[in-house]
Amino acid sequence: MAQKSRWRKRLEGKFGGWGLRLAWGLFQRLPMGVAQRLGAGLGLLAYVLSRRYRRVAIQNLQRAFPDWTEAQARATARRVFRNFGVSMAEFFKAPSMTRAKIEQRLTVVGLEHLDAAFREGKGVLLITGHFGNWELMARYLCMRGYPIAVIARDADDRSTTELITMLRERSGYKVFPRGNAARLVLRALRANEAVGILPDQNAGDVFVEFFGQKAGSVAGPAVFHLRTGAPLVPLFNVRLPGDYHRVEILPPMHFEPTGDTQTDYQRIMQALHDVLESYVRRYPDQWLWLHDRWKSARKRFECRTQ
Repeated sequence: MAQKSRWRKRLEGKFGGWGLRLAWGLFQRLPMGVAQRLGAGLGLLAYVLSRRYRRVAIQNLQRAFPDWTEAQARATARRVFRNFGVSMAEFFKAPSMTRAKIEQRLTVVGLEHLDAAFREGKGVLLITGHFGNWELMARYLCMRGYPIAVIARDADDRSTTELITMLRERSGYKVFPRGNAARLVLRALRANEAVGILPDQNAGDVFVEFFGQKAGSVAGPAVFHLRTGAPLVPLFNVRLPGDYHRVEILPPMHFEPTGDTQTDYQRIMQALHDVLESYVRRYPDQWLWLHDRWKSARKRFECRTQ
């Protein structure tokens, strides 16, 4: 059974990689408005065809918002797929877009917070989530002259990883593979550069409260912050009606160590998840609910009760 699952995952990765390359070839030739509409259509088609991810999204939404009706959860999940399709179209278009073109569709509030963080001279830890269009946000900040790298997990298919990395690098930001990122992150912070981290997917380093339930999280942002003193700057790209964007940059966050390392990690990651949750509650259709966010915490609880 496990071998069959691995083969299925490998085949899905291969087909996904081929589809991604075909999509890139198509979208890069289309005007932005046409690309966004096509991306929206493909996202809605994926909602209909992808039974597994549709089910995960609906179940996650019902778990996070227990007072919602099933109709509310389904309608929100549908918009999640739609927004993800548009974000993919924008991601394919971003490397070829000029700053002027992006500024026709994107505004920024809070740049003074980012500038203040850089003035500390310790590098900057940019903290966001799989929310809105995080890729377009990185592209635009690079175009404004901010040196940015991102920590990213490799896809299951190598050709997919290579394509996504190439598109990100063409957009101006460096990519640090998640498994070997620590040394690269420390070097970037010493050079007073920014490193983007999305700590909103399932992991097992620390456990935080997320929508009133335990969720496993990476500890990386807390580890780097305590080791270097680099400020933590939360920021989010909110999708607006008409597929416009507003990047919101929040004030830098700093935490003093208490001497209890694990408690410090948990305290910092909880604070970051509180900020993320506040945005997801305001814009529930803009977070990527297709991921089993509570998986590690659920398994941990099951092991303790057996």
